[in-house]
Formats: sequence, C-alpha cells, structure tokens
Amino acid sequence: MQRKSSMILMLLTVLFLSASAWAHQVDVIPATVKVTDVYVAGSVPLTVLSAARNEWEGFQIVVQAESAATIDDVQVVVTAHPKDDAAAESLSGFTAILYKEHYLTIDEPSAGSLYLHERLAGDYPDPLIPLYDPYAEAAVTVGLPIEMAADARAVIFVDLHIPKEIGGLTASFLEYDFTVDYSIVFAQGEPLQGSIPLVVWDFEMPSTKSMGTAFGVSWSAFPGYHCGPNGDDQACIDRVTQNYAEALHQHRMDPTRLKGPVEFQFDNDGNLLPVDWTAYDAFLGPWVTGSKFSDGIGVARFDVNRFKPGSGIGSFETEDQYAKAAAAFAEHLEAMGWWDKAYIYATDEPWLNGGEETYARIKSDIALLRRYTDLWDDKVLITGPFVPDLEEEVGTWCPVTPMYENWFWLGDEGMAGREEYSRLMDKGKKLWFYVCNANFPPYAGYDIDTSIGHEPRIVKWGTWFEKATGFLYWRVTYWVENDPWNVYRNVPGFDEMFARHGDGLLLYPGDHNGTHGGKGSPEDVAIDGPVVSYRMKQIRDGFEDWELFIMASDLGAEAYVREQVGRAYTQFGNFMFENCESEGMYCRDNQPWTLDPALMEEIRGNVAGKVLHLLQPDIYPDPETSPDDEGDGDVDDDLEADEDGDADAAGSDEDGDVSDDSQPGDEDTAVSEDDGDSGCRSVPLSGRVSLLVLTLGLLLARARKRKVV
Repeated sequence: MQRKSSMILMLLTVLFLSASAWAHQVDVIPATVKVTDVYVAGSVPLTVLSAARNEWEGFQIVVQAESAATIDDVQVVVTAHPKDDAAAESLSGFTAILYKEHYLTIDEPSAGSLYLHERLAGDYPDPLIPLYDPYAEAAVTVGLPIEMAADARAVIFVDLHIPKEIGGLTASFLEYDFTVDYSIVFAQGEPLQGSIPLVVWDFEMPSTKSMGTAFGVSWSAFPGYHCGPNGDDQACIDRVTQNYAEALHQHRMDPTRLKGPVEFQFDNDGNLLPVDWTAYDAFLGPWVTGSKFSDGIGVARFDVNRFKPGSGIGSFETEDQYAKAAAAFAEHLEAMGWWDKAYIYATDEPWLNGGEETYARIKSDIALLRRYTDLWDDKVLITGPFVPDLEEEVGTWCPVTPMYENWFWLGDEGMAGREEYSRLMDKGKKLWFYVCNANFPPYAGYDIDTSIGHEPRIVKWGTWFEKATGFLYWRVTYWVENDPWNVYRNVPGFDEMFARHGDGLLLYPGDHNGTHGGKGSPEDVAIDGPVVSYRMKQIRDGFEDWELFIMASDLGAEAYVREQVGRAYTQFGNFMFENCESEGMYCRDNQPWTLDPALMEEIRGNVAGKVLHLLQPDIYPDPETSPDDEGDGDVDDDLEADEDGDADAAGSDEDGDVSDDSQPGDEDTAVSEDDGDSGCRSVPLSGRVSLLVLTLGLLLARARKRKVV
C-alpha cells in the first residue's frame, strides 16, 4: 500500500509541476463528469483508472489556458512498471482514441427542470471531434490544432481500450503496476506531461453482448451530408454507411431493424412458391455472423421488420398467404441458425396509437403468425406497458421507463412493475426498456442539457436491476431540419413540452459535403463517417457495466451485486413534487438514483473485485468479507475510491408504423426523415392527454416551491 500511495503522490506531483511550469491549469477527471459552465477546476480529480481486459474506459483532460496557446497534439501511452523497480516496459495492444469535446449552445432548455436535475441554458459538450480521422488510412488531423485564447478551456476526451492480451510483458501480469501517460504538445514551449495509475482487472469483458440492444438508424440520411452534392457516388455512400455501422457496433449498439430483400409469390391455388433467399441471406448474413464488423462479432438481436403485428396483412392478398409466408420466413431463419436472434416489433406504442383497437389487431395478427408454425411464439415485442389481454401472445414487453411501476402515473391502477414482470419472466417472457422524450427529470434519460454526465449510464444500471434483458432507443440519427450540429430538438413536431435536446440524436454527421447544400459538420470537420457523442460513451460504459453485473451474477454473486447496485439505484424516477412528507413524492434528499459518480465507480470496483475473487480466490480477497479491501479489484487493493459516496444521493412504413428507415441494400423500405414519427411519436398534444395533464399538474405543483442552484 505504501509503495502505491507514494506512486500516486509522485504522479500527481509530476502533473502539477508540469502545469505550474507552463502556467496552464491541467486537470485529469473521470469521464462521468460533464464539464459545463459551472465546472470548478481541481474539484474532481481522477486518481486511478480501472478496467477489465477488452474493456473501453474513458477519462478527460481539461486544459485551462492562462495565456493564448495552441495545442498541436495530445499523446497517450500505457506503461508497465515492474514492482521490483526494474526499468519500465512499453506495451503493445492498447488503443487510445482522442477527441476534442465540442460545445453546443442551448438557449431554451428542455422542459421539466428540477432541483439537482436542472435543465438550464448554457453550453454543453456532446459531439466528440476526433483529433485524428478514424476512417483514414494515414494520420490525418481533424480536431487539431486547438487554438486557445487566454482563459479559454479545452477538454480532451480520451477513450482507452484495454487489449484482451497485454503484449510486451516479460514477467507475470501481477508483477506490474501500470500507468497511463499523457503529453500535451503546444506550438511553443515544452509539453505538459502527466500520468495516472491504471488498474487492469485480470478478466475479460465479453465481446459478444449478453443483452439485446436496438438503436434506430436512418441509413438513407447519410448522402445528405457525405459523398458530394449529387448523391450519386455509391462507392462513397457504401463506405460511409459501413463506418456508421461500425461506430454503432464499437459502442455495443445494434441497429433495430434488419429487413433485407425477399419476395413471396403464390400460385393460383394460394400455395407458396419456392422462395429465393439469395439476396436476403447476402444482406442479413454478415450482420448476424459478424463478418460485417472488424471484430467478427454479430448483432445480438434484430427486428425482422416483416409481418408486423398490428399492421394487418400488408401487400398479401389473403390472410392465408400472410400466414404461409410468415411460416416459411421463420423456418428459413431457423434453418440458417439465425432465428434465436430475431424478434418482431409490433405497431409502435399501441397504447398511444389506437389503444384497444390496435391491441385487438395485434392479437389477431399474432394468431396468423402462429397458424402454420409455433416458431413465432414469444417473438413479438411491444413498446409499452404490460397488457393482460396479450399475456400469452407477446414475448417481450418494452415500456418507456416512466411507464414502469407506480412511480410516475397517478391513480390506483398505476402501471405493471417489479411484481408483475417477475411473474411474466417466470413464464419465459422478457422485459426491455426504452427512454425518449417522456423522460422528464428526475427520470434519467439522454438529454444533452443535463449537467449530470453519468445520467445515460445509470439508466443501464437500472435496466439490469429491474432484470431486463434488452434496451431500445428509437433513433440515433434524428437530424432535425437537416442541421443537427445547430438544431438539437424538434419543437414543431413535439411542441415545447416534449421536445428535448438530443432526443433521437446520438450521432452527428461527420461531413457537410452532401445533397443538403453544405449543412452538417463544422467547416474544419470532414470525415467519412459519424462524429460520436459524449452521451454515446456513457451509454457504452453502461452496457459494459451491465455485462460486469451479469458476469458476477453468473459466478454466483447476484445477491452481492444487487446489494451494491442498490446503493446507487432504487428506481428510474419518481413524482416530480418537492414534497418530502408525502409517500412516493420527489424528495431532493432521497434521490431515485445517485448523483455521485464516485459512488458508481466504487461500486463498479467492488463488483470487479468480487469477480476476481470468484475466478482466482487464492490471489484476490473477497470484497464482501474484506470491507477494507473494497474499491478497485486490485490484488493489494491500495488504490481505493476517492470518495465513499452516498446512496441518497423515424421514418414511416407503408402501414403508417414507425421505421428506422431503409437498410443499406434494402431498397423497398420507405425513407422519411422529417415526419416526426418515432418510438416517442410526434402527435398533436391531445394524443398524449393523460401524460400531458399529469406532467402539467406536476410542474405547476412543483413551481410553487422551486429551488435552483
């Protein structure tokens, strides 16, 4: 412990000596801390970075210029330090992707600002402009140089990947300490240099996802921003489309719908003729087998986007034709070994779009799917809360988080919650969740204009805690007015109440050379793929945490993991009254989820320590029985968490249903970018009467006694 504590002191001393020598303030802070207008330099230092093998872990370097300066480069390497004080060893296999955080100015914040969950006007980081073009073969600068005026601030996001196997070590893995060493190179003067300790947990984060993820993509939108003003450079469009798919994949996100081209034809007697599956298999195969992606890992789940319950028989002439084609389709995917990954997304949000009438159509259509095969049993997913009349027909219920339990909705009936979904899961049913523009504070969501950096990440902790097996998000490329770098919400489509900054927007177009006449990325950003976002990193890290929780649970430690996660998460949200005396009401001193990212990091370290102990009990202590050894899962466990924290703390299909747009290579899917349809559908406000009335009532009641910090 003494040696490691001395090491930390030495590294921090190097950092501060370098900073003072150059008269620029440099902070290294966790990825979960969002640097906004109220950020205080030196308030949240990162003392140790921890990650498993094959895991991504980010951190931020904040540079505050005391005088005008130009950053020419930022370099990050990982070094191994033998514990016997031998010479340090350089390592291979580590990947560090560096970004400049780009700030978006928000003048009119999202609705529902709440004490400690404020939505305020100001500048917020979200697009992460890569310092070097990730899609170019050569080293081409994009986010460099960084020009800084006196007193200006630049934030560098460092995304570090720990390799599955660490190359370059000459002794046992356990005989080393590791550091992440960085250097900020200025146009004039000496570089600013520093290091932070790195703890590598000796187990591997699985590449294959254990949960389903469904993130809608508008594939046909890319030529509006890439590949020239005529939109006819197909080779470029294909390359750009692949880079968007790869970017999603690298963040553990699968596209929702994979349709693919196939035709069903019948003879005069209504018999299905032999189906030519060649084009369909050529489209779908690479997605499912993984040959489409650089790591060779296929999607975990996908919506087949055919035979959608609630939409009727579509272009089929008879119900029997529909049923026969559906059976042949399922049997083919079963024969190919792809059926276990498939599901079918019913009419979107039927509770909003037709109610009882839509539920009746869904039930009828499911009966047709089952007419000639039982393969469609439990394959249907509904975005909405559990409906008893469809208990036997629906396999996966996917409510938006405010429509779960009795934490938001008034009345005695409320919504199905833990008890009801547990009963369904005991019957083999599944639970997923989604978030959208219904996630008013304090419901955690994906708003750009929240100052809580880890908010998208804690959503995944809650999803695991509620025993869900998947997560859905309606769109990542909802590019409003074809200008997503400047317009981040759709007020005409959703109205002021429900238009939230960043809703449906996780990727930004990486160029401005498309059919939209120069709209798109800033002038100095031109890459053949997307610019990812700060929120995507938080979501990705949430998925990795989810994998960690599953790993520990599979090793027999679920009770311990639930106890730990329960320190940071109790519910997705609750009523928005500032009334601490009423049961179930919002109380600022009893948060539904923690506002302290340090607590989350402590918990993450404890769960990792449990995994290490269960895998190698002779080497690693049990954090459950060794409270003094909690914090980072290290053998000596000397690098403890800095703080203890406190738990108190679309497009449209021909049937009118939601679509995440045409798939690459699937020309028969409709494309519509600006119609406002989505998993949180844009409708006249009367379409959300109950939600609107409730929300207005809550906001008015809360406004009587609002406090803002």
